[in-house]
Amino acid sequence: MTETLQLNGLVFEVRRSDRRKTLGLTVDRGGELVAHVPCATSVEELTCWIDKKLLWIYRKLALKEEAAPKIHAPEYVSGEAFCYLGRRLGLKVVRQQEVPLQFDGTRFILRRDARPAGSHFRRWYLEVGTDWLQRRTERLARHIASRPEKVEVRDLGFRWGSCSESRVVYFNWKVLQLPVRLVDYIIMHELVHLVEGHHGPEFWRTLGRAMPDWQKRKDAIAGKAKDYLVFGLRVEQAVP
Repeated sequence: MTETLQLNGLVFEVRRSDRRKTLGLTVDRGGELVAHVPCATSVEELTCWIDKKLLWIYRKLALKEEAAPKIHAPEYVSGEAFCYLGRRLGLKVVRQQEVPLQFDGTRFILRRDARPAGSHFRRWYLEVGTDWLQRRTERLARHIASRPEKVEVRDLGFRWGSCSESRVVYFNWKVLQLPVRLVDYIIMHELVHLVEGHHGPEFWRTLGRAMPDWQKRKDAIAGKAKDYLVFGLRVEQAVP
């Protein structure tokens, strides 16, 4: 399973290696923070070392923010579109209705006084999408014979997904905006982590056996996710 470390609101993936003698830190293309450490390094030692590097980290993230495609914040006006599993669903703003936000099967209907409506949309994605993600994960798990103990959907900051040592797989609710084939890549990526904890050669071989076109899907997330994201990830969004 992936080892992570949280510090000052940042999440670091920790990659350990017997061959490594020194501590290292990289900010990947998508803004993912990765600490490269010898196997014997303690969490306390690593935390102290990273704490001294925070200024450098924030500078790197700021540069990536300047270069990143901008995702415009939603305006919550009639005619605006919000994506669910790649489908663009229109919005109609009305003066009165019993609930702040509802979906009638073809479009969202938002009560005018419920704006800004980010919390209402988040609740809708969680209520509608959690069951779908759980069922989809169970279906895809058959390809690698590795089932998680539990699937949870929540806000993961800049990460699409993660998994814990207790075999709980977490997904960011914002993945539900993406087309199904791209969500499938994110799901399969985390399922493979239940078998291979790090992004070594065997991880990618296992992923390739389960999803031969994983590279195309990964590239599509990196290049086209912004076309679907109204509720974007933080600027340091990572493609796992």
